[in-house]
This record gives sequence, C-alpha cells and structure tokens, in this order.
Amino acid sequence: MSSGRISMMWPTYIGEFNNPEHNSIKEGILKFFQEYKNNNENNRSAGTVISPKDKTNRENFEIDKDVFISGGNLHLKNNEPYQQLMKFISQSIIATSIGANDSERENFKYDKNKLTSTITDSWFIDYKNEGSLVLPHVHVGCSWCCVYYMQIEDNINSESGSTFFQNIRPPKQTNDFGSAYNNKRTLKIRPIEGKLLVWPHYLMHGSIPYTGNKNRIIISANAIVNLNE
Repeated sequence: MSSGRISMMWPTYIGEFNNPEHNSIKEGILKFFQEYKNNNENNRSAGTVISPKDKTNRENFEIDKDVFISGGNLHLKNNEPYQQLMKFISQSIIATSIGANDSERENFKYDKNKLTSTITDSWFIDYKNEGSLVLPHVHVGCSWCCVYYMQIEDNINSESGSTFFQNIRPPKQTNDFGSAYNNKRTLKIRPIEGKLLVWPHYLMHGSIPYTGNKNRIIISANAIVNLNE
C-alpha cells in the first residue's frame, strides 16, 4: 500500500473552564438575581425553554412560575460580582477562540494580547425542579456562546439538567463499519457549579429535564472576539 495522509477537517470546539472564584461571588450574584426577579417581569417569550406546565400552542402560550428568564442586558448592570463573572467568561471565550484559530490556521500570526471579547447579550434562567428543559436551538449575532452553572444541586445523576450538543454532521445512511465513527448523535455534559461551557454559535444545543431539589440557575452569554491592531 502506498503512503498517504488523513486530515481531520472542521472539528467542533467546546471549551470547559472552572471558575476558582465561584464561591466568593455566588452569594452576591444570587442576591442580584432575586432583586431582579422582584422588580422585573418574566421575559419568557417563544417556548425555547419549557416545562411540563407550559401551554405550547403558538397563539396561546402560557407563562408559568416554574421557570424565570431575565432580559438579555445583565452585562450592562452595575453589579460587581456579576461583572467579575463577565470578566472570567470573556477570558475563557478568548482562550477558546485562540485554541480554535491556532488549530485551523497554522500560519495565522497575531498578538494574543490584543484580543478583546465583547459580551453582546447575557441573561439568567432560574428553573425549579419541575422537569424544565431547553429545546434544541442555536444563537445568532455572535461568534461564541456559553452557559455558566450558577447553582445546581450536588450529587444529581449525570442526566438531570445536563447540557447537550447535537452532532453537526448529517445522520449516517448505512450501518457498516465505515460509518461507525458517525454513530454518536449527541454529547451530554454534566452540570457542575462554577463550570463554564463555551461553544461556537452554530452548534445546536439544549438541556435535559432537570429534577433536582435545589433550583437550577444558569447564566448564558453571547460574545464576539476582536483583534485590535
């Protein structure tokens, strides 16, 4: 057999980061969220986030109290613990972006110190233990998306409240050995307090129904990364 080459093209990048400052900012952020809930209406709109109590008829969508979604401008609020978290998220998004570019653009020369991450949207979702979930969806108007686990019950099973990502390749057409590599259709990542996941905007994702006793509270954000010359 003659020599050849096998290239891996267009991989999908998912960053996983643990925030060492989580315990020091948790109380302040949860207090910030409670004050927000006391002074703002639930921002639920189209049905991407659902629960067993939802009425999902398009013309008669009922908002209930077992899931609360904030507006998408929390990164503009003057709350110090939340701003600390936004800094951690921005740094993690830059790290993921560097990893992606260094992997796919070998001759791409740039100064990593001149990279800046701009958060375009950020919001929180507070789920009660009613089996609430997020349907598969993608984000637009950004390059990277993320989810941060602000509060989650300890010792829940690996499925409850997990974030899942769907395979971006078309389903396999045959069951032969040649298609075996394309057998896995989803990746599930167990939620852990203080953990951040970062992924490209086009990746279809959602969450497994949550059944823990403590409210599952997550923060989501969208961002773009610029190189400042």
